[in-house]
Amino acid sequence: MHKRILIIDDDEISRTTLREIFKAEPTWEIVEASNGQDALDRLCDGLRPDLCLVDLVMPEVGGIELIRRIRRDPTLRALRVAVASGSRNKDQIVALAQLNISGYLLKPFDPRKTLATVQQLLAPSSANPHLASRNLLAHTVLLAEDSEIERTALRDIFQSEPHWEIVEAKDGQEALNRLYAGLRPDLAIVDLRMPELDGYTLIQRIREDPALRLIKVLVLSGEHDREKVIQLARLQISGYLLKPINPAKVRAAIHQAMGLAQLA
Repeated sequence: MHKRILIIDDDEISRTTLREIFKAEPTWEIVEASNGQDALDRLCDGLRPDLCLVDLVMPEVGGIELIRRIRRDPTLRALRVAVASGSRNKDQIVALAQLNISGYLLKPFDPRKTLATVQQLLAPSSANPHLASRNLLAHTVLLAEDSEIERTALRDIFQSEPHWEIVEAKDGQEALNRLYAGLRPDLAIVDLRMPELDGYTLIQRIREDPALRLIKVLVLSGEHDREKVIQLARLQISGYLLKPINPAKVRAAIHQAMGLAQLA
């Protein structure tokens, strides 16, 4: 389906990078503006993109001011807007959230994540239930575990910490279906023994798929099988957690996998 994207950025390298990434979608039409005033002029002249990607720091009219003007104009306020920025300043993101932006792309652009995010932004909202409510400061974790007790224990750990969104799957096939539907978690916690599709096969499928292979994976298991651990290491897992769940050890494993100074 034809989609039009307006890239608004004074940095030609950033515009070129996005243009190259978006070549993966031949039906997307790319329009560029080198500053906020140029973009505003194009919009006032009748341009109606399906998505505006707005850099924050630009001459003439900055990104935040541009978005404010878009939201004040009755003919423009319904436009879908995402921000591209080199920083995640909390106060700035809170201000942007109040302007009803749809997403936040972090520079330098990761081609896989950038393409997946924009694909989600351009998809019908009904097909992306996780996107509309996504906290712009949040990480997303996918819990693939058939035991309600274990999922509850993991959910409690993540809910006790700020800035984590939790998506649950009760078996490996449900987890894979969510991933194929566009879910891109920052971390997946995968039980090895599940019906429909076991954890080992799920991780294999993740690593075989170019759109999924960089997802960080922590394994959850009730047994310490040395041979299995070696096999999983070949699949580049980020950690191996033994049941019953120990909250302190889970937090430490997440800390290490995500490279966070603290779980936040």
